[in-house]
Amino acid sequence: SSGINAEYGGHGYNFYMISTLSPDHLSCMMPRTWLSGTSAATVTGLLFGTITGITGVLLVLSLLVMYIFSTEYARRYLFSWFWKSHHLYPIVLLLTVLHGTARLLQEPTFHYYLIGPAFIFILDKLVSVSRRKREVPLIEANILPSEVTNLVFKRPEDFHYLSGQYVRIALVNSGTGRDEYHPFTLTSAPHEDTLSVHIRTCKGWTRVLRELVIRNEKCPEKNPNLYVDGPFGEAHQDYSNYEVVILIGGGIGVTPFASIVKDLVHRRNTHQSSLAKVKKVYFFWASRSQKQFEWLLDILGKCEREDTKGILDNHIFITRFYDKSDLRTTILYICERQFQGVSNRSMFTGLKAITHFGRPNFDKIFEDLQQTHEDVRKFGVFVCGPPAMSDSVKESCSKITGKQTFVAYAENF
Repeated sequence: SSGINAEYGGHGYNFYMISTLSPDHLSCMMPRTWLSGTSAATVTGLLFGTITGITGVLLVLSLLVMYIFSTEYARRYLFSWFWKSHHLYPIVLLLTVLHGTARLLQEPTFHYYLIGPAFIFILDKLVSVSRRKREVPLIEANILPSEVTNLVFKRPEDFHYLSGQYVRIALVNSGTGRDEYHPFTLTSAPHEDTLSVHIRTCKGWTRVLRELVIRNEKCPEKNPNLYVDGPFGEAHQDYSNYEVVILIGGGIGVTPFASIVKDLVHRRNTHQSSLAKVKKVYFFWASRSQKQFEWLLDILGKCEREDTKGILDNHIFITRFYDKSDLRTTILYICERQFQGVSNRSMFTGLKAITHFGRPNFDKIFEDLQQTHEDVRKFGVFVCGPPAMSDSVKESCSKITGKQTFVAYAENF
């Protein structure tokens, strides 16, 4: 936005300066527009009396609308307006081409810079159009705790993807008037026969989807089919390059790791050579309350049962608790550790995963891992969650000194 403001500010200053010039100076500077003897230029005349001025004003208005609906608030709560406003891009490109046709100062050159990117853009659109209309049946729709909706749908025969990637989905003839595409990370693993996503309910489309699933809960055959476009992205695909992998998820940011953890366990059990370097995987998930991770318990439980090689070590942090020095939290710690020592299960989750209370101390966690794996020189740290969590992890990684290093890869949700 600062660059745009500088551009508009510069144009405004130039218009003012031009308006102070005499007609003779104008005819010398812009011979195609001002002839000798004509009246002097005015700011109003330059803005609304020339093709350059009119297209410039329309460009400012178009980009302003796109900028407003690109803010985080608009993307989260006014997604349909964000989606519609960004379809102004053909108008913006056309206005930009026309902007220089008046040749006020020089021959127009923008179209030369447009040809290459436009060619690539058209190719991308052709590929996207050819695959975006893949209609697949919705096999299962589940209403889960913490306002999470789980969709399980058929995997197209030619659909190949990597764990951690995402797709764009739309409802087919849902009758809701909300059939636009939305991106969601796949929580299924590449070896599974179906595709699945877990969607946190906010406002707008996700709320419409959840209400539709609830309404059709007794008659699931009424649920609409889906259009699937993708897959996209290659987030967190470098984990196979490290001996020790640290996965850190915050809230709904855990979704890509649901796919990655299942994929890691499967590939280790099937002795795939691409995972030969990975010796240990630590999975840390921080969530505000126990209810917020109930939907993931089945996935983690299945991974723990299938992890015959012992590659996975899970840790769950419930952050909405009192300080660790508080007596109530201390009692919870004692009860949890006692129960886990006797049954090898958490009394909160029923998993082997260790349950912690309070926010994770990444400095302490990384120091402990250094001591546990003294022979490892480089750790891969993959974090997905709120920006504050990503910044905290990066800061802790930067504090590591000596022969061991922690390489952080962050994606914010």
